[in-house]
Amino acid sequence: MASIQWVYANGSAWVALDASTQQYIESLWNQNTSSWIQSQLFHSPVYIDIDQMSLIYNGMSYTIARRRA
Repeated sequence: MASIQWVYANGSAWVALDASTQQYIESLWNQNTSSWIQSQLFHSPVYIDIDQMSLIYNGMSYTIARRRA
């Protein structure tokens, strides 16, 4: 089975999230829920909206994607 990677859109590039953030998002995905989580990459809490497939940080919304790594 291929591993799963969570990424977010930053301009025209897809950027991989840190391992712990990916684990939190995968858990939210499996529960089909959204929540605030702590992100090492952003050094602060971010809101993950699974329905909208977005990450919200400091008032900005970033598209997230789940892909096979």
